[in-house]
Amino acid sequence: MNAVNLEKFFVGFDNLINSPLYTQQAPEYPRYNIEKVEHGYVVEVAVPGWNKNQISVNVHKNVLTIKGEKKENNEGRGWVHKGISGKSFEKHLKLDNTLEVSSASMENGMLTIDLSYSPSSKPTSIPIG
Repeated sequence: MNAVNLEKFFVGFDNLINSPLYTQQAPEYPRYNIEKVEHGYVVEVAVPGWNKNQISVNVHKNVLTIKGEKKENNEGRGWVHKGISGKSFEKHLKLDNTLEVSSASMENGMLTIDLSYSPSSKPTSIPIG
């Protein structure tokens, strides 16, 4: 296994991202980006040729799962070259327990998932009575 940037697997664990202790091979399909923004993170997944009815986004026990299932009928198609993958996929991203999915949208073949810090993870001032 090759050492890879942990941000691909652990979103929100900023202290672990550069740790050499964790190694894992990243699945190549579909390609994705993770961007750190002020309110949390934005995950972008390139899914050209897919529609939102073929993709599901779920969170369970701090694991974000992005799954695509496509059932194509290729009978009668005379492909000379087929370079656009339509294979099913499943991606798992481990989230820090301070993050929650606030929205997901899809436009022009790009699935965008917005992750925000939960209100309970932000510092609060406690009045002394």
